Amino acid sequence: MNTVYTLIEVTASTVRRGDLIEIGTQQFKVQSTFDMPGAGKRVYFSTGESFVFRRGTRVFAMRAAMRRW
Repeated sequence: MNTVYTLIEVTASTVRRGDLIEIGTQQFKVQSTFDMPGAGKRVYFSTGESFVFRRGTRVFAMRAAMRRW
């Protein structure tokens, strides 16, 4: 099996653990998420940093998909 990454748009409701999110010129791998009031979500990255998605926040991410050949 091979891993293929696809570019997708993510929001607070669709971001997943393992997504690679680009903020500025740096890529961050999502390590965990925590639901917040008001449909928001705090995302923790493998670097120890965090980012808060508010309702309406949209970013692009790379998501891994397993592919069988």
